[in-house]
Amino acid sequence: MTRVKDSVKREIVVQASLEKVWDALTKEEHLNRWYTKEAEVDFRVGGKLFMNHGWGATSEGIITEIEELKRFVLQSADGDFTTITELENVENGIRVSIEYRASFLAEMDAASKENMLFGTGQFLENLKSVYEIGQDNRGNLWRTWIGIIHSSNSEGMGTKISKVMEGSVASQAGLIAGDIILGIDQDEVTGYESFERLLNSKDLDKSVKLTVQRDSEELELDCKVVAYPVAY
Repeated sequence: MTRVKDSVKREIVVQASLEKVWDALTKEEHLNRWYTKEAEVDFRVGGKLFMNHGWGATSEGIITEIEELKRFVLQSADGDFTTITELENVENGIRVSIEYRASFLAEMDAASKENMLFGTGQFLENLKSVYEIGQDNRGNLWRTWIGIIHSSNSEGMGTKISKVMEGSVASQAGLIAGDIILGIDQDEVTGYESFERLLNSKDLDKSVKLTVQRDSEELELDCKVVAYPVAY
């Protein structure tokens, strides 16, 4: 994962041919295998790309650059959000990198930025899974929720809560903004992504024990795990 002032990037290496990975990223029927619920692609410079990602999220834009089997660029209608997808032959496969550039990224809060990168990483991992072992894991993504907005603790371990949703199970468990979650059950939380992955592995409608730092005090709070609020 790379972070600069107005750009964020995520990448992965997929053990498949360059042609297969290129098709996976540029053709409707292949995008639907690992990424989209529905894709509409007019793959040419000036063509439009629309993607329904599931969980109520969609994106669209205009293709502004294509370098066959190497690189393509998608730009939002207002021109302020650019997605650059690049492929590179490396020793153990094809490196796929997805970079986002926008003027507002520098001002975006840490939780939103980490959520964007985590989501991209989840889908890239699914690309790897589908094309290496034929397994689509989308049914196991974004299963769980406790009702918090959080970001990696910049001062150390854990993830720091910036907001607790009113009426959520997190609120009922006694979590408040400013709490730093250090652990779930017996597992250590190292940051935003660590927390999301650990939480997603838990059973629905069961309680987990959260280790929480609140100011100078360390607490243990029981919190129920519920379904993600937006269905796939």
